[in-house]
Amino acid sequence: MLLVIACGKRGDPQPPVPVIPKATSDLVVAQRADKIVLTWSYPSLTTAGRSLSGLRRIVVYRFSEEAPPQPGVPDPILQFKGVPTLAPAQFAKLATRIESIESANLSAATVGAKLTFTDPAPFTSASGRPRRHTYAVVTEGVTAKGDFSNLATIVPLDVAVPPATLEAIAIAEGVTLEWPAPSVSVTGSRPPVLIGYNVYRTTGEEALADLSSPLNATPTTATTFTDAPPYGEHQYRVTAVASSGPPRIESLPSPPATANFRDLVPPPSPANVSELVETRLVRLVWDAVDAPDLAGYNIYRYEGTARLKMTPIGALKTTFFGDESPNPGITYTYAVTAIDSNGNESPETKSQPVLVPKTP
Repeated sequence: MLLVIACGKRGDPQPPVPVIPKATSDLVVAQRADKIVLTWSYPSLTTAGRSLSGLRRIVVYRFSEEAPPQPGVPDPILQFKGVPTLAPAQFAKLATRIESIESANLSAATVGAKLTFTDPAPFTSASGRPRRHTYAVVTEGVTAKGDFSNLATIVPLDVAVPPATLEAIAIAEGVTLEWPAPSVSVTGSRPPVLIGYNVYRTTGEEALADLSSPLNATPTTATTFTDAPPYGEHQYRVTAVASSGPPRIESLPSPPATANFRDLVPPPSPANVSELVETRLVRLVWDAVDAPDLAGYNIYRYEGTARLKMTPIGALKTTFFGDESPNPGITYTYAVTAIDSNGNESPETKSQPVLVPKTP
């Protein structure tokens, strides 16, 4: 028997394929008071489209530039008009690494599915000219790092301080808010840069995120606002806005105000209240009220101006009622109201005056 033994040469070991995080593409920048706030989605994919694990850190980069001299142009944003923003290749050469969020600190910087970073970047240069800040983030994995994110640019403004107080009152139409207009900026200047206000609403223990969407589509210029929320308890805050953006530039939120909004609209009044008088008995009948939250009816008896509620605790469910306690020889007027499940009561619908006959 011939035994053949094959002999082969094992190839050189290959290095592991690097896992490269996909670059962030939704970096957004805004200003809250005297701080710049960055938000972006938590990194979850590799450049190969696979699930990303083993994050090492996220690095934040910034490039700051001074506005050129613009005599007679007080608006800091307009002072940068005509100054082109940086191209990605320029940013990569000029930007400075200002912070890194290490893996152990990522959970503390996460709100929902977003990461946030706050930068106390200066408003102006040493010479007092406005500054423009451009940001990007880079995700670093265990074996490789991704590319720069999209660039996000902002020119900070001297926004107002938040409204000092906020009042919230629930009415039938919704919740009305009122606040005083601030007169000073976050740096103490007067008047502040102020174009209007944003109104925010949270429910229960829900926290107000840094870049939550306001209730109003555009800043409201009035110092009052009416909201029509779902029924329940709600908490409101208001910010002073210097620019609706993008990027959005606003103050910190005002102190919160809470309102419990419930149904305050009564049902329709009953119609066609009719009475039938018998000896020691007055019968009443009326048309049913059409209301989705109708709880029933209340009956009242008037003797002159004195009013006596005839129905017990809890509304009457039927559309008829018999008063078995009238005094003979007395003229009464009866009234019927509708009541809903929230305790709202309709206006009265009165019967014709009723004279109870004396017993023969």
